[in-house]
Amino acid sequence: MTDPNALAPEALAGAAYAFGLWTGWGALHSVMAARRIKTAFELALGPRYALYPFAYTVISLWTFWLVLAKEPDLPQVLWTLQGAPKYFLHLLQLAGIGLLGWAAVSVAGLKMLGLPQLVDVVRGRVPDERDIHADFKTTGAYALVRHPMHAGGILFLACQPSQTLGGFVFALFGCLYMVIGTVLEERRLRRELGYVWADYARRVPMFVPFLGNRQK
Repeated sequence: MTDPNALAPEALAGAAYAFGLWTGWGALHSVMAARRIKTAFELALGPRYALYPFAYTVISLWTFWLVLAKEPDLPQVLWTLQGAPKYFLHLLQLAGIGLLGWAAVSVAGLKMLGLPQLVDVVRGRVPDERDIHADFKTTGAYALVRHPMHAGGILFLACQPSQTLGGFVFALFGCLYMVIGTVLEERRLRRELGYVWADYARRVPMFVPFLGNRQK
């Protein structure tokens, strides 16, 4: 196991470079998801805008692979836990994966990826129009926490019992990205849903279930 205080300057520089790559990917991902950008594409593409979620998924996966291919190898082991702590963290990771899967089922995750819309276009059917009120869900995983996908992702990334420098960089980026994304998404939903969102936020906590008063 490597002492984090004794990492070589080259390793730290590599970590900073890798974090920069992931930050660039996150910025692209966020810009493509911005309401103004999507509205501009909707006006430009017309009915073909139904394919935007699928294109967004493809571009996100492709650029994710590019970053994986370009980031430096950082194999230095920062920590390794054994025994009960290791198994406890693995249980938390499984809980995170379970929450992610539950959330995907709760909101028809395939639609988020754009697959049903793609099938509709290929078959000559008109895809359903986006309706924020119809798409807004408060059941299933979303009755437990307001952002179950982000909560599950953070739980999985943060509870790694054995971590390399490269893995730590990705986990740090991922957790920060999801926290910042949650804050921005909360603002957007509050603006678009108004009282419906305010009432939901009062009843359901952001990340941690059963956390008393839900929203400030």
